[in-house]
Amino acid sequence: MKTKLVFLILLLSALVLGNTLQRSDEHFQSQNELKLTIEFSLTFEEAKEIILRHYPDLKNDEEIRRFIVDRDIQRFVVEGVEMYYEDFEHNLFTRDPELVKREPKWSATNTLLVKHLLSEYGPRQTPFANFKSDFSPYFNPKEYLIEYTLQTERSLLPETGSLRIWLPLPLQTATQEKITVLEVIPKEAMVGLPKIDGNIAYILFKFDLSALEEDLDISVKFTFRHYQQQFDVDPEKVGDYDTESSLYREFTKSEGDIYFDERFEHLARSIVGDETNPYLQARKIYYYVVENIPYSFMAHASIDASGVPESVYSFEHGFGDCGTQSIIFSALCRSIGIPARTPGGFQIFAGSLGTHFWAEFYLPNYGWIPVDTSAGQIATYTLGITEQERSEFIDYFFGNQDPLRFIVQNSSNYMPEERPADIQSLEITMQSPYVESEFGNEKLEVTITILESFAMKTTLLR
Repeated sequence: MKTKLVFLILLLSALVLGNTLQRSDEHFQSQNELKLTIEFSLTFEEAKEIILRHYPDLKNDEEIRRFIVDRDIQRFVVEGVEMYYEDFEHNLFTRDPELVKREPKWSATNTLLVKHLLSEYGPRQTPFANFKSDFSPYFNPKEYLIEYTLQTERSLLPETGSLRIWLPLPLQTATQEKITVLEVIPKEAMVGLPKIDGNIAYILFKFDLSALEEDLDISVKFTFRHYQQQFDVDPEKVGDYDTESSLYREFTKSEGDIYFDERFEHLARSIVGDETNPYLQARKIYYYVVENIPYSFMAHASIDASGVPESVYSFEHGFGDCGTQSIIFSALCRSIGIPARTPGGFQIFAGSLGTHFWAEFYLPNYGWIPVDTSAGQIATYTLGITEQERSEFIDYFFGNQDPLRFIVQNSSNYMPEERPADIQSLEITMQSPYVESEFGNEKLEVTITILESFAMKTTLLR
């Protein structure tokens, strides 16, 4: 009798587990289907209106459709209707220098930014700079206060189940330190301690929704210090790689979105030619990306949901934003044996947090060297600057970096140790909160609702 009872319990458990797995598969499928389409909100007529605003000489729908194909405007079929990427208008400018010349007001803000960054952080002598230590490439620290608020009406959340929310924090690195979490509300919902070391930094909250009677109200305040970087590399003093080291093996392999195959190696070899010094090879790859991979906002969620690595998408389409450019730079470097990665989080160019990623490659005797192709590329589609300013600005972002940064993770595709089970709208980076709802999040509604209430405030302390 006991044996039969145990068998019956096991059988019932298997049936329940089977149903749970089936529901889970449907859950993930519905989330992924939404991710594929969520960034495509413009109809053909709406896209047509935007295009004609800037290209009035197009005569009919046939020419407009040919323009869409020729310019590789990102699009997706949603419920049988071709829809267009919501941010494609910006890409018309970054990918067409003639349009920038015809509409000079578009680049006016860029002109001010280029001149300001060159004046404050560009090539210059630093005899009185505040360096982190002797013979250090890190100097001119900036200290920031960041304040998060997240307020969601109780009625918009599920009645029961658990809710977990991960918020990005500054990561302890060679260029970023003095991280202090000043305030966490509600402290009792915090899981463990804020994590600021390792490869990704975050704070995790967990709520029992059946016990949550008031609105969801989270606030976090923290400070950190970030250094400017200036690497004066002598190619003759670059050492040899230890190809058996864990660092070399980890950052020269093909993985995740930094995927590469023989096509990448063939391209990288054609870029570097006969050059064998890794510093000079990486420099050639930097200029290749700046000159040949035009900046474009990307439908990251859709690309992620499709399972196509960002490096492959950029390789095949020939464009990309900061994250995608950094990823293809790193993939090209890795394909010829140069360790590379894609750190990121935010930039603070305009006094507030803007999502941003860049790249780093590793040199023996020097360490991780910063590379920001998309920042340098700003000068290529900016009017009102001299050719010398344009050249200096592009040169600066290879081997140097401003202190206007907030690093969350050492490279793309790193996830928290206690990672969310739910599919996230963007999983390669935690630049907005990760959200996991045990119930009611079948199509990312809970995630989207919570993200809409998330706000960030930045204060420069000194």
